[in-house]
Formats: sequence, structure tokens, C-alpha cells
Amino acid sequence: MLAKLKAVKEGDANLLDRSMIVYGSGNSDGNRHNHDDLPVLFVGKGGGTIAGGGHVRFPRETPITNLYLSMLERVGITAARFGDSTGKLTGLTV
Repeated sequence: MLAKLKAVKEGDANLLDRSMIVYGSGNSDGNRHNHDDLPVLFVGKGGGTIAGGGHVRFPRETPITNLYLSMLERVGITAARFGDSTGKLTGLTV
């Protein structure tokens, strides 16, 4: 799927560079239903607003909804909170 998105040219970039895709789980431990230390894959550059090609580890207890709040901002939606978010993520921008 990612290769196909990258192959679609859109202006001076490709569709993958203009996208934001989150793949992962809402639980890190299915037996205990933990929602911390989540394994999440985030691909795409959000139209050039996100630095790619790296591994970012956020502090323990950082809600996944902070990522969603940051994604909303990149598509033009300004929100103070989303779910149990505590703020937007830093370290994603170009």
C-alpha cells in the first residue's frame, strides 16, 4: 500500500508525502488492556509538515490522543483537546 501511495505523483510530491497514516494498536498488552507504551507506526509527511525517516520515543504516559491532536492541526482543525490529550506532540515538525 505504501509503495502504491508513493508511486502516485501529486504536484511536486507524491501521495504518501501528502498523507498521514497511523498503524498500531490501542493496547500494548492485550491481557491487561494497557494503553501505554503503544507500538505505533506513523508514515507520511503530512504535506511536508512532518519530518520522516526516524524513530521517535515519547515520554511514558504520553497519550496517543496527543498524536491525533497534532494530526488534526495539520489538516486545519484547531482543537484545544481531543479525548484524554494533554497537548500536541513536539518533535514531529520539519
